[in-house]
Amino acid sequence: MSMDNRQNLYYALGIFAYAVAKADGTVQLEEKNELHKIVQEEIDHDMDFTYVEIIFKILQKDKAGFEEVHQWALDALEKGKYYLTEKIKAQFVTVLKRVADAFPPKEQAEHDLINTLIREINDFKVNMTIE
Repeated sequence: MSMDNRQNLYYALGIFAYAVAKADGTVQLEEKNELHKIVQEEIDHDMDFTYVEIIFKILQKDKAGFEEVHQWALDALEKGKYYLTEKIKAQFVTVLKRVADAFPPKEQAEHDLINTLIREINDFKVNMTIE
């Protein structure tokens, strides 16, 4: 399946959502259900949201580790960066917060990890200079 650059953003969001859910070591049912709910809400006006849930499910099935998937997410963001508007950034941050709140962080480390991911999305800068 080849993705266009905009779809890479949703691939990244799926990975980030998985990382948030996995922050406590286990993906909780509440987190998975919340993500499904979000995708159902968004899919009417944005088909690319299907990628978010597909990627999440694949990573959960593979029991992928955080370090590994974190780099994938950053790479996918990089590929889709020219489509990463402030509006999409805000939307992605909202998705991550909703997934996190579905099964609230118990530990400071989990809380810090989620905040780091949100900061990475918010701070992602598009380097428009030509090499």
